[in-house]
Amino acid sequence: MESINIGLLSAMPEEIGTAIDNLENVTLSEYGDLKIYYGKLKKKIPNYKSVYVTLAWSGWGKVSSARAITRILSGINKVDLILFTGVAGAANKNLNQWDIVIADEVMQHDMDARPIFDKFVLPSLKKAKIKCNNYLIDWIFNSLTNRLNNGSLKKFGVIRKGLIATGDSFISDESVIKRLKDQIPNLEAIEMEGAAVAQVAEQERIPWAIIRVISDSANSNSMIDFDQFLKDYVFYSWELLDCILEDIPKILV
Repeated sequence: MESINIGLLSAMPEEIGTAIDNLENVTLSEYGDLKIYYGKLKKKIPNYKSVYVTLAWSGWGKVSSARAITRILSGINKVDLILFTGVAGAANKNLNQWDIVIADEVMQHDMDARPIFDKFVLPSLKKAKIKCNNYLIDWIFNSLTNRLNNGSLKKFGVIRKGLIATGDSFISDESVIKRLKDQIPNLEAIEMEGAAVAQVAEQERIPWAIIRVISDSANSNSMIDFDQFLKDYVFYSWELLDCILEDIPKILV
């Protein structure tokens, strides 16, 4: 059986939770204020002899997350798959706290290079939306759904696939959400890092997936909801990741 190295990234340590405690032989690399950890998953995984994890929390925003994933990918340990996880605000009113959104597409809602390119189009990729590999989406969706149905992940809500948009702003104004929904009708959730990570991964030709848990409804109560949610989420974030890592399919390497 082969080994695999998962690049695990979030914006904040609460979004990775006890991940480091579940690794052994951990090493630390520091790049200014960015710390990158590398270790072997203590738990044995069916499809692999060893699962290694390279992880970091980047800080908020597209520049910070792009910097972090670039550092992870340029390290001495080859990364086979990138998972970005964390919390997000709901753009779909049917979503509630603790619901899970797996991105089948991501985009940067603040990208606007008009008139040279259409609004939202990323000039380097010549498209607005970056699609995740369907095989990866199905693997994560099925793994989490099976665990939820088996009585695990009790804290979490519904699991759905959908479009997640990224931009350099914490949105707490419902009128902003309405404007974005008018422009992007199928938008499920909004955050500040995922599409930047996906763009780097896409250009570096590394498989990637974005998993977000709804923390707030992106309205006037967002900051209060977000702060309280983080205090709770730190105790459950690894449970979500553990379910995904336990079911890593063999075909990935």
